[in-house]
Amino acid sequence: MSKSQITKVELEQALKRILSGKTHRIDPARKISVKAVEEEAGLGDGSAYYYKDIVQKIKDSAIQNSPKTKDQNVYEDKISSLRERLKKEISLKEKYRLQTEDLKVQLSNMASQHNQLALIIQQYQYKISELESDIEQLPKYSE
Repeated sequence: MSKSQITKVELEQALKRILSGKTHRIDPARKISVKAVEEEAGLGDGSAYYYKDIVQKIKDSAIQNSPKTKDQNVYEDKISSLRERLKKEISLKEKYRLQTEDLKVQLSNMASQHNQLALIIQQYQYKISELESDIEQLPKYSE
């Protein structure tokens, strides 16, 4: 391996150690930066800037591990869980609304049947009273 490749590997390993919190040369609580990675790798200032991909990885890691991003991720998780809960409650509300409509239709049908049966009962009661009056008007037979 060339010296350039060795330096690149050392920078990558230093970044991994910083991200895992198992640093050798710097404070584990130190903010992620190009300088911190260079110090952890035991390299001089500015030596990482020869490796643009490493610098980009360091910057991306710094953004992902910043306290603002962590707080934002917590809020995004909370928001997504609340959105899921809202979707469930909306679907439950729709289910109950449909059940309510069905029950109203059933109630309407039952009320209609009740009125029809009440009318039929009234008609039969009238017919019974007519027949009873007809029976009373019949001559009585005595044997």
